[in-house]
Amino acid sequence: MTATAIEAPLPRHPAPSPDGSKIAFSWQGDLWLVPAQGGQATRLTAHPAVERSPIWSRDGSLIAFASNRHGNNDILVMPVDRSAAPTRLTFASTGDTPECFTPDGNSVLFTSQRFEGVSRGLQLWTVSISGGTPSIVQDAFVLNAAYSPDGETLAFVRGGTPWTRRGYRGSGSRNLWLRTSNGEYSQLTDFEGDDDQPSWLDDGTIAFLSARSGRKNVYQIEIASGTATQLTFHEGSAVRFPKASANGRLIAYEFEDRLWAVSPDG
Repeated sequence: MTATAIEAPLPRHPAPSPDGSKIAFSWQGDLWLVPAQGGQATRLTAHPAVERSPIWSRDGSLIAFASNRHGNNDILVMPVDRSAAPTRLTFASTGDTPECFTPDGNSVLFTSQRFEGVSRGLQLWTVSISGGTPSIVQDAFVLNAAYSPDGETLAFVRGGTPWTRRGYRGSGSRNLWLRTSNGEYSQLTDFEGDDDQPSWLDDGTIAFLSARSGRKNVYQIEIASGTATQLTFHEGSAVRFPKASANGRLIAYEFEDRLWAVSPDG
């Protein structure tokens, strides 16, 4: 498996298109789009605020993202072809971060800290792409999450470790969990360090970020067996924020000051 670098200085939060042909990312506070094999990036937003954490709808027509245009981070959504201006979806006084679209494409799953009296911990919410009051999905604390392609299983992360803390081993480590549509919970990983940032692949496996090799790299795990396979082998620094395309053929991530992409198929 060979990872390739996309030449862009200090890009953040890459998100591959559903077919893996393009990568959306944040650079200098705006959203941009670049071919997955590299090339000329095109601007999606132009605003004095900071736009970050883009996610794609499964049909590739919409991108949702976090923006502080109105103070704290809210969820906005826009057509990829820029045929309409971004629409604001959330209005809370706490920061919101998009995680993925729901499988039907009608809502955005996001993390937020909206419970009064809770000083730490995020919950999962959804908000319709047409607007309206968000609905809570899960009040148990989570860090990030992703729906399976069929919408029957939610992969999410629990733990208390700051993502910037390197080499932590202990009871606060991050681990992957699953919740089925009938409300059954199961713990998928029990590594004593951090496992996080899950993305579903089209074969029903999950790509995720793990520190089990020392520095964080991208892995792929089979749900039935719990077998994890290492996909990237970077050293010196840690991989950050991997995300897979909906067709499962491309995983984009940050490493040092560049965007990289790797195929689970080699």
